[in-house]
This record gives sequence, C-alpha cells and structure tokens, in this order.
Amino acid sequence: MSKPRSVYLLDYSCYLPPSSLKRKIMERSGLGEETYLPESLHCVPPITTMAAAREEAEQVIFGALDNLFENTKINVREIGVLVVNCSLFNPTPSLSAMIVNKYKLRGNIKSFNLGGMGCSAGVIAIDLANDMLQIHRNTFALVSWWIRDSALEYA
Repeated sequence: MSKPRSVYLLDYSCYLPPSSLKRKIMERSGLGEETYLPESLHCVPPITTMAAAREEAEQVIFGALDNLFENTKINVREIGVLVVNCSLFNPTPSLSAMIVNKYKLRGNIKSFNLGGMGCSAGVIAIDLANDMLQIHRNTFALVSWWIRDSALEYA
C-alpha cells in the first residue's frame, strides 16, 4: 500500500452579487452592507418555485466558478473530479449535471452530487475529493457547495 499523496487547495472563490443590487437592498431595507437576498425573495409574497431556486443556484454557483476559472487559468478539461454539495435543494437534473453541462466538463468526469447531509456535508465533500485524488492522479478536483438557509421555502 502506498503512502497517501498530498492534496493542496489551489484557490477558492465566493459569489458576490452586483454592486447595484447590494446598494438597492441597503438603501431600502435597513440591512447591512454585507447582506444579500436572492431576487425571488424581493417579491411580496416571495416567489417560492423550483425555477426560482434553480435560477438562484445558477447565479451563485456559476458566478463563483467563473471567477475561480478566471483567477486560476485552469482548463476545465483538466478537472477529473466534481463534488457538489447542497443540503436542502436537490433538483433534477442535479446541480452537478448543471455544472458539467454549462462548462462542458470531460465525459469521463467522476461527478458526485451530495444532498441531505446537513452541516457535515462540507467536510464530507472535501474528504471525498481528497479520496478521489488519491486514486485518480494528474487531475484536479472541483468542490462546489451552495448554502441557502431559505431553501425550505421552495416547494
């Protein structure tokens, strides 16, 4: 049995909504400068559909990944492992399928969509990526998770 190889974090990225949206919220709501609410929750009553939740997921996940790929200059074809974690929102097709299709990831990518695991899912996702990198050499693992406290509002 060989010694486990070291795995390093190359970079990370977080989604930030446009400044115009943050300014509008701050001016009208009395909330602080770091507060963000999705478009669907700006309505009264809030729009609580699967379509609205998917739109928010795409905005947040794609925004963070676009930023990550721009900063790292990693060719998406070099990604061999994809782990996506979202505890409460698990649509069909999955969030991992959404990422594979959007970025045209490899056809043989090892893709995992974790859901319903609660607060421990972030650690589980990182551990899964680490384990996969021990087996699949000379590749990158992409771990994406989306935390949405108001996901329970969606049908």
